[in-house]
Amino acid sequence: MVVSLYPYVAIHIKVLAHHSPIFPVKTLFCSFHKIPFMQNAVAFADNDVITIAWSYQTEPVGCMGFAIYRIDNKNVETALPSHAVFPGQKIKPGQTTLDFPVQKFYWKDVYARLVAEQTRNRKFRYKIVPMKGTSGHLIPMTEIPMMISNEVEISPVIDGNISAYFNRGLISTQRVSRAFDGKPSKNKLLLRVANAKDPLRASLAGDMDEALTGFLDRAKTSGKIHAALYELHDEQLIKKLEGLKNRLWIVLSNSAKSEDDDTKEPVIGKDGKSKQPQKKVDDNQGARDRLKKTTTHKYDRIMPNNHIGHNKFLVYVDAKNKPRAVLFGSTNWTSTGLCTQTNNTMVIEDNSLAARYLDYWNQLAKDTTAAKGDPKKLQAMALRTWDAKGKTIAVNNTKGLDSWFSPNTPKARSSSKKAEKIPPDMADVVDCIKHAKHAILFLVFYPGTPSIANFTAEALRADKNLFVRGCVTNKSASGAFYYTLKGITPPKKKKGSKTPIKQDPRVFGAEALDGKDIPEGWQKEILNAGFAIIHDKIVVIDPFDDDCVVITGSHNLGYKASFDNDENLAIIKGNKKLAMAYTTHVLDVYDHFSWRYQVKLHKKTDPHLKTTPAAWLQNYFNDKGEIKVAQLKFWLNAKGV
Repeated sequence: MVVSLYPYVAIHIKVLAHHSPIFPVKTLFCSFHKIPFMQNAVAFADNDVITIAWSYQTEPVGCMGFAIYRIDNKNVETALPSHAVFPGQKIKPGQTTLDFPVQKFYWKDVYARLVAEQTRNRKFRYKIVPMKGTSGHLIPMTEIPMMISNEVEISPVIDGNISAYFNRGLISTQRVSRAFDGKPSKNKLLLRVANAKDPLRASLAGDMDEALTGFLDRAKTSGKIHAALYELHDEQLIKKLEGLKNRLWIVLSNSAKSEDDDTKEPVIGKDGKSKQPQKKVDDNQGARDRLKKTTTHKYDRIMPNNHIGHNKFLVYVDAKNKPRAVLFGSTNWTSTGLCTQTNNTMVIEDNSLAARYLDYWNQLAKDTTAAKGDPKKLQAMALRTWDAKGKTIAVNNTKGLDSWFSPNTPKARSSSKKAEKIPPDMADVVDCIKHAKHAILFLVFYPGTPSIANFTAEALRADKNLFVRGCVTNKSASGAFYYTLKGITPPKKKKGSKTPIKQDPRVFGAEALDGKDIPEGWQKEILNAGFAIIHDKIVVIDPFDDDCVVITGSHNLGYKASFDNDENLAIIKGNKKLAMAYTTHVLDVYDHFSWRYQVKLHKKTDPHLKTTPAAWLQNYFNDKGEIKVAQLKFWLNAKGV
């Protein structure tokens, strides 16, 4: 095998593919004086997908794109699939990046989990090969070096005491469209994901259902589970909870939904059609009634209007009544939470952290009991005072975990926001963001204002070199990022106005190919199967640094949640492998929606590869061959872990 170190030197390496799992490509190529540029290749993984990124400090002149190979533990190389073709060609099953190269500087291996499940091999490296030539006549370049990434493992296990789970809750995909013969239907999709035996449900949930049910199984024969849940109406999960019987202690909040009010006469709507009036009901009532028959330790936490009991956490307490582990994150216990929206769940085996969550659970139960069924008496001063005191837990393999609970303000949020004091948990989040040196990445659902979107925009205004990427469900958040970044006041909303919210391509709202602008060779998609699309509440700061930060939990990452909701929030510092896993998930989701966002924004429906190197490289390099985009600079800072 020949690796050319353009343009000065070539080295013959016969065993490159058999080198150490973490191959120091950057060190090797930069160890020669006179080498005019650096390059780096890094792979990072979570339990569901592997992202591969690479970069050159100067333009790889003549490169038509890159062939990407997965290398397993037996050094078998497999070219990754491609879903783009050159003009005049049609997309075909089985095509790979060898013939249809990647014309960008990062790619996702979405099949790695399936390969791992079939072969039981979860460790992979990736080879990135620059290609030259023309369509149908592409060959590896000798002028520019190929690269091999570090080795990664596709697994939820971060280390001995932390596991992180991410589902595959992206339904605006060609895979889901094909499952419905190009005519995806929300109702049909909901029916399928509600069926625990349906392979589509299994595929979309990934390891998430096993994370939840597996944690419950810890108390199958001894010990107990303390649960605080917001939404609960997935049949498989309800049955698991029922099976615990009196080993389950649960604070179950109410989850409102609208349904037809059959006690009232139909009304004529503005469209002239007859409609049944709606009423609000508790979507958890069915689960509430069933659990009443199996456990005597059930607390019905029925929240007042504009407040939600938003927690989704479990604490495992062993047979000796010692709290041992905690499960928390963004995942609601519903089929939609498992399958049709993006979510994350973390399990931490730590006695001190489990004890802290158990203390919070007890505070919730006490507050619920004291209210005596009156929603307006919930979230009393005793709970708010207890929540206002955060605590740093010395969790192994971290530089500390800052634990927060909500509501943590003296009283609920006022309609007047004048002189509003920042909640203590949000002050901790803002402090982390202000200290970001290289990157801020986030996913949020509907955080309100101010939120992580505003905080990140302020950080970017202060340091224009920060690499920022974010994706949201509700465009009010991406709009907040845009207007804060520009330093201007958002226009006032006008009743009935359909003026689109302005967005920055670094932070935007999720989109799908659900309209007229569907590229050739692609099928119509659906964007959501409910309100949520992205349901994560995640921030990752400086993921490649020793001082990296991961922020996650049930908290929507805005003031509203701190003032008015039952929430939990964890700020985890210094665990680089955890940060890389969360980075994998964030950029997986961001990348998925980014192209769809651009299609919607610019009405560009041409999905074809460019026919000349300059046509695609000009997006990344200026006329002098210098990097002009933050993305490549970001990858140059990446190092395998």
